[in-house]
Amino acid sequence: MKKLRRERKHDLIARLGRQMDICLDTGKPRRVRTRSARYAASLAEALGLIDRPRCCTWCRRRQRLQRHHWDYREPLNVTFLCPDCHAIADNMVVQAIA
Repeated sequence: MKKLRRERKHDLIARLGRQMDICLDTGKPRRVRTRSARYAASLAEALGLIDRPRCCTWCRRRQRLQRHHWDYREPLNVTFLCPDCHAIADNMVVQAIA
């Protein structure tokens, strides 16, 4: 059983590496890079590389948390926010781009 678990972990790490490569490839369309960054963050959380807090980072409410990427070129740099704070953060990113 340990061998299967170890092989699964190695497969997840290899998959994480492939997703990281995709998000950094500027030749790919933006939607592919952002989807890959979201998947990489999910894999990193499953592997224990990212810790999910129990409450929102901004308002400290205990709700279902969402991952917010400030920059999709850094897929493991995420902030865990409640849906209300996530909407505010998305608006901040849109205003910073414009």
